[in-house]
Amino acid sequence: MTRVVAGDVGTDAAGAADRGADVVAYGRHTGAAVGAFSRRRGFVARPGQVVAEPSADGRAVVLNVGLGPAGSATAATFRAAAAASVRAAGPARSLRLELALADGSGVPAADRARAVAEGAVLGLYRYDEYRSTRAANPLAEVIVATPERRAVAEGLAAAEATCLARDLVNCPAGALTPPAFADRIRELAHASGLDCAVYEGAGLTELGLTGLTAVGRGSAEPPRYVELTYDPPEAGPAITVGLVGKGVTFDSGGLSLKPSGERHAMKADMGGAAAVVAALTALPRLGLPLRVRGHLPLAENMPDGGALRVGDVVRHLDGTTTEITHTDNEGRVVLADVLVRATGPGPHGSDLVVDVATLTSAAVHALGTRTGALFTPDDRLARTLLTASERAGESFCRLPLLAHERRHLRSPVADRVNCSHRFGDTVQAALFLQDFVAAGVPWAHLDIAAPAFNDEGPYAEVPYGGTGFAVRTLIETLRVLSEGSPDVP
Repeated sequence: MTRVVAGDVGTDAAGAADRGADVVAYGRHTGAAVGAFSRRRGFVARPGQVVAEPSADGRAVVLNVGLGPAGSATAATFRAAAAASVRAAGPARSLRLELALADGSGVPAADRARAVAEGAVLGLYRYDEYRSTRAANPLAEVIVATPERRAVAEGLAAAEATCLARDLVNCPAGALTPPAFADRIRELAHASGLDCAVYEGAGLTELGLTGLTAVGRGSAEPPRYVELTYDPPEAGPAITVGLVGKGVTFDSGGLSLKPSGERHAMKADMGGAAAVVAALTALPRLGLPLRVRGHLPLAENMPDGGALRVGDVVRHLDGTTTEITHTDNEGRVVLADVLVRATGPGPHGSDLVVDVATLTSAAVHALGTRTGALFTPDDRLARTLLTASERAGESFCRLPLLAHERRHLRSPVADRVNCSHRFGDTVQAALFLQDFVAAGVPWAHLDIAAPAFNDEGPYAEVPYGGTGFAVRTLIETLRVLSEGSPDVP
């Protein structure tokens, strides 16, 4: 396993070699002086471009890594450059990244160091749990040259949490059933120092999680509900933040069976729960002084003889009812009662709630495959989340909660339907969830259906398969909330 650490600031490649690194990567802006070898190889400092050449004294290999025109680089540029560097290190045993020392113009030094550390870990990620032969990475150590050691530590915590979420999403659905997922969360909680409670069977009925049990009853693998709590002694009177993650470990569509071409990535339908679990495991390392509670409904949506039927009516924890008009719109049904619990009064409620879910394919049509949808009626919370996502290098776009779209949620026999109109489904799904949020509680919904799973091929620091999307946005949001900024809810 490759070790990523902060290191002393060096001056040249030979110095890096003296300290044990046999490859050193430098960030280059357009027009920077590089060796003749790199010029002949067409190096023009395009962002993400990497050309290797021997150092002048032959004691190390130099990686010239493109950062684009001077003044144009962002934290995302440095993150992607670090990922490109670790992939280009070849058979080297050690790599020294001088990228964070490059001119970042408007990017603070700490943010550059954090992004480089993140990019190194994310670029090294591989999921080979089920390969008969695992390709060992020869890199034993990656050194991030920077005086910003705290920023590097923060970046490592966020990136390793992202990789954990990737592992969970990439795991085959047959191996990560709701019971197995709950057991895995319990193990992670114990290792991280989090409190963990797991509910099953009659316990779910006692909690009133009728939507979860209704969706899960068609599977031989029974549903679970998990609550994780991070409650540091120094939290004091700080707010409690609730994070709700959709955990449908496999979504066949139920009796409204998905077409075969749409089922290949449905092991990723628990990407919201994976993001919440991973973000919470990073909090003890980061030491953020606020209380955070994770709410994780876990179920498998399958079509056996006991499955939820089209036309059934579910009575929720708040007493309202939903007519099931399409069993493949199960995510919002699973989340409904959990949102009532997470935003309600009592010891399990929170002062502010964010839910994360791979909820609608319509979000993909609206925003493409690399951007998540953000819904919230609270402008301050929207600003907090968008600022956090930008710093994290994850793309979100705020979409409106259009009240007139509620007309598509009307039911002739219940308070609402779960299957909205095919035009505007992403908005209507968010409106459905909003019905279950207690009045006065700041709430946001993150629909990550598109970016949670990448089946288009690797890019920047993002691999094929599970991406761990939203983990870093959640961590950065919690960091802002813990700082008590006057511009947060």
